[in-house]
Formats: sequence, structure tokens, C-alpha cells
Amino acid sequence: MAAGVQMPGALQTREALLDAGAALVEQHGLGGLSVNMVVAQAGVAKGTFYVHFKDRATFVDAMHKRFHGRVQAAVDQAVEGLEPGAERIFRSTEAYLDVSLANRGVKALSLEARSDPTVQGGPMAARRERLAAAGVADLKAMGWDDAEAAAQLIAAMTREISVLEFDAGCPLPASRRVLKRFLGI
Repeated sequence: MAAGVQMPGALQTREALLDAGAALVEQHGLGGLSVNMVVAQAGVAKGTFYVHFKDRATFVDAMHKRFHGRVQAAVDQAVEGLEPGAERIFRSTEAYLDVSLANRGVKALSLEARSDPTVQGGPMAARRERLAAAGVADLKAMGWDDAEAAAQLIAAMTREISVLEFDAGCPLPASRRVLKRFLGI
């Protein structure tokens, strides 16, 4: 939830639950996330959770969806006015990395979810695929015949940098420079 933003009560409660979940995932991991912990952290009754979310899986997906919404907004802002190409890809990846660092709890959730069969497919996988596919037009503009495969590899490299930065707790300029060099910038 953005500081200073006024929201209607129900939306404010939903955001408080999502914020609580993100904080708890960062502390305890996805496996340690429970509805009871979320409502205690958010300071609401357990029934309130179920007004907003069908179950824990729906809640986890909502946290991931909110994270990807933040990523998309940051990417859109970072590439506004840029022509398709390498610089646009790099600015997109930097935006993703910056949002990941600012949302450590959900990034932790995303990392763990990749190995959790109960949440690894479906909408979460589709959001990751859409993010990777966004670079295809840029790679085609750069002359890549195999742009789809290249976009997947750049997305994988970006996710790995994100993991390294997550572990370090800060941006890793050398890793970002290497990505830039891979893009020929």
C-alpha cells in the first residue's frame, strides 16, 4: 500500500492483509505462512480474511498478482517513449529488479512457489510467462530470429540476478552491468 494514499475500508483491509502476508513470507517463508498468522499481523478477525480471499492459495496468488502489477507499472514507466530494442529490455529488467528488492516478501514467495506444486502453475506461471514474452518484440527489433528462446533466457538471467540481489539485500551493479553487456549495450 502506498504511503499517504486513502482507500475505502474494504480495499484498505485487503491491502493490509496482503502487506501482512508479504512481511510474514519474508520472515517465515511460504511454508510458514498461515491464515492465522496473517490475520494476527494485520490486526483483523479471521473471518475478515475469508471475506477477501477464498483460501490460502487464493491469498498467495493475490500477493503474486499485486507484485506483478507493481512490476508492470514500473516497467511501463521505465520504457515509456523508448523504441523497441536492447535499451528497452535493459530498462525493463532493471525495473523488475528494483521492484523485486522493494518487495522482498513477495519475491521470497515467488522463489518458493516455483518448487511448490500447489501454487507453481496456473495464474502465477502465466504472469511469469507474460513478463518474459514482453521482450520478444525488442529482440526481434534487434534482429534475433529466435527471439522467443532469447526472451526466456534473458528472463531466466534476470530472475537469477534477482535471487542474488535478494540474498545480498541490495542491488548488485556488476551483475546488472553484465546483463547490459549481454544485450550489447
